[in-house]
Amino acid sequence: MSNLRELKKHLASVEMTGQMAGAMKTASAVKFSKISAALERFSGYAGACSALRERFGSALAEAYPAGNPDAPPCYVILGANRGLCGGYNIALYEYADRLIGQSPRRPLLITAGRHAEAHFRDRGIEPDAAFVLSDAPDAAEAGPVLEAALSFWQEGRASSVVLVWQRFVNTLTQVPDSFVLLPLKSGAGSGDRESAGDRIEPLFLPDRETVLRAAADACVRADFLSRIFEAGAGHQAATLATMRSAYDNAEETAAALTAEISHRRQSEVTSSVIETAGGNAGR
Repeated sequence: MSNLRELKKHLASVEMTGQMAGAMKTASAVKFSKISAALERFSGYAGACSALRERFGSALAEAYPAGNPDAPPCYVILGANRGLCGGYNIALYEYADRLIGQSPRRPLLITAGRHAEAHFRDRGIEPDAAFVLSDAPDAAEAGPVLEAALSFWQEGRASSVVLVWQRFVNTLTQVPDSFVLLPLKSGAGSGDRESAGDRIEPLFLPDRETVLRAAADACVRADFLSRIFEAGAGHQAATLATMRSAYDNAEETAAALTAEISHRRQSEVTSSVIETAGGNAGR
């Protein structure tokens, strides 16, 4: 059984842990609010790009020529900068490791996040490009990650570009997922489904190739940024939930320790009073 001094030391440690968890909980709540607002604002633009993809169909995919089919795939891991977020990182890396393990050749690897970079280096896999983004990145900050992936594609070093991230479902649920950014999917659009007689050819300015290329660029960037914002929101939501749980547990433990210390003190005072009273009675 712990003595009173050990209980007090344990209480001080628990209270410090609770203070740290409370501070991180507050910081994560602010970051989550910021990144989720960015995700919500961006959803309208992403929806417009989806409409473009639907409208132009296979013509949009043709604007981005296929990469080198003999090259390995390129995986872009949208990870986190730190731990303390429950099982968020573990689930992401287990999923990414399975994808990488399925590739017959060593794939190209791009990491976004300190924790993601450290994970693969610890496993003896050196990323081909590594980036550190803030916990609530914006489009300008995320741009270099996309440019690195596009350069691998355009140089013929990658046969595909695959994003790997934690899909944000809600504040308590994130699901590891992957998305093929390139080559662009050539699903049938409304223009593909219309008969030649019913099709209305749009007017392209300055020319068809330039417009389709610009539309394809917009769709690729929208797909990428949507996943960047989702990954950020998922990480902050996981951190918020973990820190909230840690804070609540620290509060409960501190309350129990305080009660135990109070009980021990009361017992010591009672014993002292009884001993004093017994000594005085014997005189």
